Amino acid sequence: MSTINEELTKIDGATADTDENATPGALTGAAAAANDPADSRPVTDGADDHELEDELQRMENDAATLQREGMISQSEADEKREQVARTRKLFRDLPPSERATIIRRRREIGRQLLDRQLSGAAIVPAPVRLNHTRLKPLFEQWWPYLNRMSINMQRFGRATFGEQDMATVNGFFDKQLDALEAYVNEQFEVAEGFRARTEREMMARGDVVFQPTVTKPSLTLEVEAYSRFSMRLLSVITRFDKVMDNFDFLVWNGVRDQSDVDEEVSRFLRKFHPVGVRGYMTHLRLMTAVRGL
Repeated sequence: MSTINEELTKIDGATADTDENATPGALTGAAAAANDPADSRPVTDGADDHELEDELQRMENDAATLQREGMISQSEADEKREQVARTRKLFRDLPPSERATIIRRRREIGRQLLDRQLSGAAIVPAPVRLNHTRLKPLFEQWWPYLNRMSINMQRFGRATFGEQDMATVNGFFDKQLDALEAYVNEQFEVAEGFRARTEREMMARGDVVFQPTVTKPSLTLEVEAYSRFSMRLLSVITRFDKVMDNFDFLVWNGVRDQSDVDEEVSRFLRKFHPVGVRGYMTHLRLMTAVRGL
């Protein structure tokens, strides 16, 4: 079954055989691997299509790279590898029910962080409205920690990581955020353009065009953003929520099947996951350092 992006690509007369960028709806590597029975990678947390395991492996590789380039010492590299090993073992040894409990608890603490004001922090208030239920757990599970991480990185990053390692960590987040923004902007333009084209064609045929709206949003609140980074990340989430508004139109009018939409949403969640995991673990590392100061 074709995705929304693939359908629009076909309408435009492009094919995947002639242009590698013609199918932005193609499966990501993680998703493809999840569908490959030959994939032998372990599942660390029992969910997310190997994403946490992939992220832990990247962190382990980063430690080796930093050590090889002389940015961190042997003992610091060993410490990072031990942190990865502890995290991997923790999740692998837990039954699925307890893993789910940990995720729920992380969301609960995330909601508590949203209600706490941070002394001495320069903030920008931001209204948050998420129409769609699938984005609420994403927001609650990751954004509060990434928000707090961003200001603690400014305050304690050098003391925690050192000058060079801090630049490496910040570089990772900047690169990931740039990619997320580009992806969501593309998704928004594609979905909105497809919707407008579909609406014109339906009206030209004299079809009934439904205009669905969400009258009770999944989440409505005002948050305090601590940095430009966290504000940009918030915009990524809320903009994809608007992408899903266009998906609602396509499903309501019978242009796309719900399974197509679910595939697009799952792709976004997979792309966001590495930022969330790395941000959460960086937040914990910073808080550990702060308590020791």
